[in-house]
Amino acid sequence: MATNIKLLLDTRRARKDGSYPLVMRVIHDRKSINISLGYSLQSKDWDAKNERLKRTSQVVENTTRFNNMLHKKRTKAYDTIAKLDDEKKLTHLTMSELKAQLIENKTTSKPTVFQFIEEHITQLKKARKAGNADVYGQVLKRLRIFNNGKDLKFEALNYAFLTRFENWHFSNGSSVGSLSVYMRTIRAAYNKAIKSKIVASSYYPFNDYKIKSQTPIRRSLTEIEFKSLRDIALEQGSPLAHARNMFMASFFMRGMNWMDMALLKFSNIHGNFERIHYVRQKTGKPFSIKVSPALKTILFLYLPDNPKSDDFIFPIVKREDLPERYPDIIRDRRKRLNKRLKEIAALCEITPFTIYTARHTYATTGKRKGVPTAVIQESMGHATEEITQTYLDSFENSVIDEYDEIIMSQ
Repeated sequence: MATNIKLLLDTRRARKDGSYPLVMRVIHDRKSINISLGYSLQSKDWDAKNERLKRTSQVVENTTRFNNMLHKKRTKAYDTIAKLDDEKKLTHLTMSELKAQLIENKTTSKPTVFQFIEEHITQLKKARKAGNADVYGQVLKRLRIFNNGKDLKFEALNYAFLTRFENWHFSNGSSVGSLSVYMRTIRAAYNKAIKSKIVASSYYPFNDYKIKSQTPIRRSLTEIEFKSLRDIALEQGSPLAHARNMFMASFFMRGMNWMDMALLKFSNIHGNFERIHYVRQKTGKPFSIKVSPALKTILFLYLPDNPKSDDFIFPIVKREDLPERYPDIIRDRRKRLNKRLKEIAALCEITPFTIYTARHTYATTGKRKGVPTAVIQESMGHATEEITQTYLDSFENSVIDEYDEIIMSQ
């Protein structure tokens, strides 16, 4: 009884990024089953005729090794089927039973590094932690490229592996900063795997491997630069005017993160535009911000005739957008915004800056105006964003409101 095995993209199951699962389709007795190979590829990367990854693909570092790995998987499947046929077992198996034989009871084994990270990304997205999910997604992509698409167990993610990954990272001209982000994310995943009893703590590689770091250069506007940005004449309603509004709104909301700004709704505004209450996406901590006259002016620019409580305040995401699309949309809007801010910087003849500069400008302005470090700690040097927020959280709103008025009186 002839059995045929094909390698193909399951175009019935499109991923959100436009890729498709790579599967091994086993056709037996006019019936078929799909076995996932653990990869998702774009159509442009897959050679459907020859059932292999195109040599021009950039998905993995070495396409030849990747295709050899696929060939071995298909050969192993053929060998398993031949053995079952020799033992006169093949004709008695259902397709589900045949699939179980071919994947060797894979579901009972402990998850691999890639599988574990993929599941964690899924859980983060369900928890609406899009930023963290995006970081884990970037790490997973880099690990796959480095390891030629080959998955690995946590026991194999050792000191030698991390060192090779580091050397490969630098050989591509990448920075210490991005390596630090990747390694801290890998370390977090490893710690979660240990707590989940997937790998023993004795295998923990970060006792020996030390994550490299560098002091980040955080840009903040000087008082003169801030006034130049505030006062420059821009056509009302233009993309540049909108970009300035977003920067100023972030500043007047204590340097609010772009993700949090994007998800602000009119339901977050309390009283007669007196306060904004929101929960920060990154930390889950609640904040209450007094709406200053300058901020109120900006908010009114985006106020529709009949706003609904679930309408977003700023034109970043829309009600009709799917929540799972929020991270991509917000990231795209941020890139566009930063491009506009760069144009404004050129007009003002100042050093380029981004939307995130608003956060550091808020912090350094407070420091410059003598606001106690116990209220707001300068977010430069050794101070971290988390520490800054911890200090702010420890005071009553009325105390912070008073210092906000000092900071914003530029």
